[in-house]
Amino acid sequence: MTTRDENLDADFDDLQLVDEKPLNWFDVSAMGTGEMLFTAGWAWIIYIASSYGIKWTLIGFFGGALVINGTWWLYREMITAVPEPGSIQSYGREAGLFSLGTSYFILYAPVYGAFMWLELIVAQGLFSLLFPSVPTWIWPYAVIIPVVALNLLGRQITGKVQAALVICTLIGDIVLAVGIWWLVASSGTWSANWESPSPINWLTPFTVSGLWLGIMAGILEVQQVLVDEWRDFVRSRDVGLLTAAWQLWGRQMPLALGILSSAPLAALVALPVPTVGVIQRKFGEHTHNPLFYLALITMLIATYTTLSVFFMAMGKIVALYAQQGALPRVLGRYSSRSVPWVAIVLLAIFTLVGVYWRNFTFVQAALSTWSVTLYFMMALFFLRMRARKDLERPLAVKYGLPVAIFLLIYTGLITVGIVTLNWKAAASWAVLVVAVALYDKFVVPRTKRGSFYRAQVLRRRTSASRL
Repeated sequence: MTTRDENLDADFDDLQLVDEKPLNWFDVSAMGTGEMLFTAGWAWIIYIASSYGIKWTLIGFFGGALVINGTWWLYREMITAVPEPGSIQSYGREAGLFSLGTSYFILYAPVYGAFMWLELIVAQGLFSLLFPSVPTWIWPYAVIIPVVALNLLGRQITGKVQAALVICTLIGDIVLAVGIWWLVASSGTWSANWESPSPINWLTPFTVSGLWLGIMAGILEVQQVLVDEWRDFVRSRDVGLLTAAWQLWGRQMPLALGILSSAPLAALVALPVPTVGVIQRKFGEHTHNPLFYLALITMLIATYTTLSVFFMAMGKIVALYAQQGALPRVLGRYSSRSVPWVAIVLLAIFTLVGVYWRNFTFVQAALSTWSVTLYFMMALFFLRMRARKDLERPLAVKYGLPVAIFLLIYTGLITVGIVTLNWKAAASWAVLVVAVALYDKFVVPRTKRGSFYRAQVLRRRTSASRL
C-alpha cells in the first residue's frame, strides 16, 4: 500500500532539476552588470531627458538611487534573517502576505520580457543603421533565434564568457564617452537641454524618479538571485547588489550626458538609437567614423548577452513555478539537456510580441508602476517581518524602522506621479497583480500539486544557519 506522499513523489518523477555550481565574485559581478539592460536603458534615459530636460533627469536619478540604496539597507537584513532563494516570495510568506509576494515573483518573468521588447526595438534600429537596404522586419528574428537556439541546446552564456563580454562593453562605453565629449558634445547644446520642455509641478521629482526606477528595479531581484547562489554569502549580501548597480551608473552616466549635450532633445528622441545616431549625424551618412562602428558593436554585444541571460534565468523561474503548481504543469518540463524548453519557447513568443506592439509610453509606465510598487512591497514586508518575535534571527538593522517608513511614503508619492502620467498602464499592472495573487491564494491550494507545494513552502522557516 502506498502513502499519499509516495504517490506525490511518483507524480513528480517527470521533473528534472538542474544542479548549479555556486557562483564566485567574478561571475556575479559580470552577470549582474550584463543584466543591466544596457540598450533598453539607453531608450529610457533619452525618453526621460526628452520629456524633462537634463536637470530633472539628474534629480530623478538621485531620487531613484535613494530608493535603491534604502531598500537594500532593509533587504540585506531580510536576507540575513531568512537566507533562502525566492526573496520576494519568501519575505511575503514571513510577512503574512504570501500570495502577494508570489504574484510579484511570478510576474517578474513577463516584466523582464517587456524589457526585452525594448531590447529588440533598439537591436532593430542598430542593424538597420548597419544594413539600411535589408528589410527591418528580419532583424528581431536574427537577434532572438540564435539566442533561443543556444539556450535550447543547453549552451547558455557562462559567467566567465559573460564577464569577457561585459569587459568589451565597458571598454566601449569609456571610449565612446571620451569620443563623444571630445568630438560631438557642446556646451551650448548642454545649456539648451538643461531645463525641462514639459511643465513642472510638485509631482515632477517623484514622477521622474519613478521613470528611473523602471530601469533600476531589475537590479534588485536579479541580484538577489545571484546573492543566493554566491559562495561568500556575507560579502554578497553587503556589496553584491550595490557594486553591480554603481557599475551601471559609472558606465552609462558619462556617455548618457555626452549624448544629451550633442543634439537638441527633440532631435535625439527622433533618432532610432541615439547612441549611434548622433555620431552618424556628426560625421555623415556614408563616411562612418570608427566611433560609429564601436557604438554598434558595443550595443549589439549588450543586446545578445541580455537576451541570453533573460532566457536562461527566466526560463528556470517559469519552470520552477510550474513544478510547484502555481503555473500549468507543461511549463515545468525539461529536455534531455536539462533545459526548461517549454518555458523558453513560451518566453520567446512573448518577447516577439514587442516587435509588433510599439506603444512605448504604455510599456514604460507599466514597468515603472511595477518597479515602484515592488519597492513599496519590500518596505511593507520588512515592517511586518520586524513585528514578528519568533524569528530565530529577528530583524534588527540600524535605522530600519525610519528607513522603511520613509520608503513607504516616498514610493507612495512616486506611485501617484506615475499614475498621473498614465493611469491606464498603472491600473493594468494593478489588475494583473491582483489576478495572480487571487489565483495563487484560492486556486493553487485546491490542486494536488499546488496543495503539496503549499504544504512545503508555507512551513515557517526561521533558520539563519547559512551564517
